Amino acid sequence: MNVLTRRVASSTLVISRGWLLELRQLMRSRLYLVTAVILPLVFASLAHYMFAGSHRTEGPLVIALSAGLMGMWSTTLMGSGSAINRLRFMQVLEPLVACPTSTFLFSVPFALATASMGIYSLGATLVWSTLFFGMPVELASPLLFAVALLVTVVSLALLGLLLASAFILYPTAQSLANFFEYPIWMLSGVLVPVSSLPEPVRYLADVLAPSWGVKAIMRSATGEGGTLPAVLACSLLSVLYALITLILLRRFEWLARSSGTLALQ
Repeated sequence: MNVLTRRVASSTLVISRGWLLELRQLMRSRLYLVTAVILPLVFASLAHYMFAGSHRTEGPLVIALSAGLMGMWSTTLMGSGSAINRLRFMQVLEPLVACPTSTFLFSVPFALATASMGIYSLGATLVWSTLFFGMPVELASPLLFAVALLVTVVSLALLGLLLASAFILYPTAQSLANFFEYPIWMLSGVLVPVSSLPEPVRYLADVLAPSWGVKAIMRSATGEGGTLPAVLACSLLSVLYALITLILLRRFEWLARSSGTLALQ
């Protein structure tokens, strides 16, 4: 029991310190700050102006949340992908992979940090919409909203980490990861309602953890039922993502060492 406790404490320390270090690094990146700070406000403004002249029935709160969630995924995807490449560029990826600490443990803080920055994107869009578009901030269930937001952040982080796991093997995989920005927007329901998508595509949305997180956030904010089942589905899928990522990281790490591409830029 003492050994298990020490391992949990050690893993928690690695993740917390890595998370804090990555947050500091992200705040020094001008490109990332533009993506995390400015783009969500642009998304929110465009969404409000577009819906103002349409016959859609979505309320201002739903529009602002959708724009904020778009910003969350953009910052998570960009940050998770660039983290591995940044380690490779600084020539510290090889020592980290060679150290006793699992590759998964030093990769998780990068994804969590980028997803945590995404919380600002959501908060900024709500404040922006309130100040400039007269949106009333009225959450039906603030407690459930906070739980749904936390679960969604973790799911976005793990999904970003799942995609970023290929960066250890393929240094140029960043361009491929950027391709997933718009499909995730579509499938998670932040860009268009999932019900408007073709039926075969909806099955893909059901196995996407952020889509359940978006449902939980929207339902907790508007007072619709079914928030807790959506939170549970999002949590279970996130655990599945973590297990798949752990397997892929070990496999990609072995392949990168075998092919000698770990240090290539």
